[in-house]
Amino acid sequence: MMSKRKPDQTITHRIELQSKERELISDYMMFEQGNKLIASLASMDIKTMYAWLNVAEALGLLTTPIPTVTDLDDIAGAVGGWATSTAIENEQSRQEEEGDKFSLQDNLNYMIFRFFGGKKEDWDAQVSGQPLY
Repeated sequence: MMSKRKPDQTITHRIELQSKERELISDYMMFEQGNKLIASLASMDIKTMYAWLNVAEALGLLTTPIPTVTDLDDIAGAVGGWATSTAIENEQSRQEEEGDKFSLQDNLNYMIFRFFGGKKEDWDAQVSGQPLY
């Protein structure tokens, strides 16, 4: 077995890149980071991804076509407007067909009356103005 001699000097090699090579390496590093990001997004479950979309949209980093927490006012306004216009259209068509004998408010009152245990006969008597008992 031969013994190794200890080195008596240190030689340093230095590699210098020109701007084109630096640019290529920078582009490659960005590409690799993008691949890692895409791989991590692809491995997420849908709930986690939706949560991150909510956070990103709330911070103003992106806008998604998917409804998120920041869209609640818009969604609620759209649903409320649709429900209101539908109710008004239904009431108008009912009044055209039946006349003004029974309004939407009367229908709501009747449903509440029946919900709390009222009988149809008692309701009819009350509407016609007869005493209940």
